[in-house]
Amino acid sequence: MDTWQERIAKVGFFTSAIAYVSFWIVDAIRPGFVARYVSVHLFLLAAIVFGAWWTMTVRTYRDWPFAQYAVATAFGIVLAAIAWNFGAGFESYRLLAVLAALVTPATVLSLVRIV
Repeated sequence: MDTWQERIAKVGFFTSAIAYVSFWIVDAIRPGFVARYVSVHLFLLAAIVFGAWWTMTVRTYRDWPFAQYAVATAFGIVLAAIAWNFGAGFESYRLLAVLAALVTPATVLSLVRIV
């Protein structure tokens, strides 16, 4: 059974994260449509705050292991793409940076699950 704090933090996190992604996509399609009135990054800040609150209310980190590794894999792929695109200055170390970015989320998740 979830506590009231866990429910509020969970709903706040998902609402903020979905609003951030939605407004960011709308602003990317039509520049200035959202950013002219409010910064979309405020929703990211709210998602980070609610996410931190939600993680403090979770009783066990062993719930939903498949979802955790799926999200870690998705973040690894995104980080690897970012490392490849911005890694032109690394030259010979570019592939190493991409591989490090790819495995970092799964490594962090494995370390958190040990504790």
